[in-house]
Amino acid sequence: MGRKKRLFSIGEISRFTGASIKSLRYYESIKILKPAFVDPHSGYRYYSLDQVYLIDIIMFCIELDIPLKDLTGYIDKSQTVNVRTLLAHGKGIAQAKLETLQRGLKFIEDVERQIALVEEHKKGRRIYTREIPEKYFWAIPVPQGKSFDDDVDFFEIFRPFWDFDSGGIGSYEFMEYGLLCEHSPGDVRRYAFMELPRRKAETKADVKVIPAGAYFCSQGDASRIERASQVFGEELNGAASFLAIETEVFTGKYKINNPINELRVIGV
Repeated sequence: MGRKKRLFSIGEISRFTGASIKSLRYYESIKILKPAFVDPHSGYRYYSLDQVYLIDIIMFCIELDIPLKDLTGYIDKSQTVNVRTLLAHGKGIAQAKLETLQRGLKFIEDVERQIALVEEHKKGRRIYTREIPEKYFWAIPVPQGKSFDDDVDFFEIFRPFWDFDSGGIGSYEFMEYGLLCEHSPGDVRRYAFMELPRRKAETKADVKVIPAGAYFCSQGDASRIERASQVFGEELNGAASFLAIETEVFTGKYKINNPINELRVIGV
């Protein structure tokens, strides 16, 4: 009895640490937390105050998504924990999670800025200008002789984008995709595009560098890229060489089946 007075019951250690009784039993079953004492008559389990630290370590690993089965590699049969190695492992995971959160926060801020910009111009003039930085578009040609108004199988055209190993593009990076027309005297070349970050663009051959500058822009529900020269007739002032870009943009209330497109042009 004297020994048990210096120990906590499983219910007491559960209340003290916040770990559920079910979890404590699971930790025992996978051999990372053995009770300090098991009553041979009742089978009741008791834990020492020192084991609170081990429970804290286990819960720390859970918070960092370290599989508990991996934790057995840091605890030997005598319940000795290699704390230095475990913390180094946990620190690496925490840093990776922090970087992911920072990328996620930047993505949220980028989308918020676009929403503010789109809604600001939605209330103003039909055509507006805005400065857009240099971009890198992976551009896939549309079949020769086809326009975007024709019956084009866009799913097949865009398929390489879906199969592409983005290497972070889907990890909270705000990248555009859409349609691109290169206008030159007597010719129009059409492409589907996906924007790439510079680090990925440098690894691909079929990337177009889209110049930075002041673009004329207009918003609409339907695609108008084939009529860009009419939409921006006054702004282009008869220019035969220009880029037309059409991409979906976010709004505060995004219509999934009928999103807003932003049509942009710039002389080249």
